[in-house]
Amino acid sequence: MATEHSVNVQSLIPSTTPSRTQTGDGHTLDNTGYCLLSLDGGGVRGLSTLYIVQNIMDRLNYMREEAGLQPRKPCEIFDLIGGTSTGGLIAIMLGRLEMTVEECIEAYTKMMKHIFAQKKNRSFISIFGGVKARFSSEALADAISQVLKGRGISINEKFENGVKPRCKVFVCTKFQKTNTITRLRSYRIPAGTDRRPTILEAALATSAAPTYFSDVAIEGSKFVDGALGANNPAVEVEEEASDLWCEETGHLQPLVKCFISIGTGHPGIRSVSDKGLKNLLETLQKEATETESTNQQFLGRWRDHVEKDRCFRFNVDHGLENVRLAEFEEEDLIRAATSTYLKERVTKGKLRVCVENLRMKECMYGA
Repeated sequence: MATEHSVNVQSLIPSTTPSRTQTGDGHTLDNTGYCLLSLDGGGVRGLSTLYIVQNIMDRLNYMREEAGLQPRKPCEIFDLIGGTSTGGLIAIMLGRLEMTVEECIEAYTKMMKHIFAQKKNRSFISIFGGVKARFSSEALADAISQVLKGRGISINEKFENGVKPRCKVFVCTKFQKTNTITRLRSYRIPAGTDRRPTILEAALATSAAPTYFSDVAIEGSKFVDGALGANNPAVEVEEEASDLWCEETGHLQPLVKCFISIGTGHPGIRSVSDKGLKNLLETLQKEATETESTNQQFLGRWRDHVEKDRCFRFNVDHGLENVRLAEFEEEDLIRAATSTYLKERVTKGKLRVCVENLRMKECMYGA
């Protein structure tokens, strides 16, 4: 990050700040710690995620502008962003394509309308009893390609293009043959990688939700949406950060300044009566409940950071449970439910402390 040396650092430090841990060389966790962002899957409800990120960035940039500093984008704040499905698309746009939140909201809204405007198949069960895609993967690829072209990026550009990124980004997908979660990265790792997908391939792979889109082939291997197993990718972000910055010890928490996990709204659980679809629907229900189950386990492991205002989970708790993954026409409802959540006193308090945490790192760098 660029440095603005004229800034009076001490004048920018908030009066109520998170606890500071001395590292022994004059630095503290507040100016050297990592900032991590985890983004859940959730179809069109990803708009809720974006409105929450927008609120965080608006608060942060308001403070910066009051101090005479330039506004920042998420890619300039977070060291690592990981996402699954719709969260993977957002991670790519904010981190790899370095969009502002406003640019991302505009692009994401257009993408959802383009993708879900017309069903390819009315039913996701074929006449032979197999599962078929209800929406066009070609429309999904075209929508993502339009975003890339709008940013002046070739649809053939690699996700990891050999340039060291200022913000590392990975997306979760599932290797169909072994049914295991795989991370596709925008950066190199010491162990290397078997595959180097393009940005388009990585975006398609993390979005290929069963019954919604067809699987995606990358260098001969098939991948599907990683939401069935990592719809809340907080654990994946935690493991990836450990591999990146403390592979030998695995002691990640002392290195993390701020860890933010954002959901797409609590989905609730719908009853199922169609016994013929029992296995598939049970799997999809498991996806819905796994998100909050993962969150409880995650917050349990990071409870010390939660108590010290270094770990946060933001997720609309009610109002979005009846919005299905492809219902792009519910844009107004998603905005209204998220706005109500953001105005709640408890949420506002968490947001204020979260932003003060992020601002501390910026202040110490004077950037």
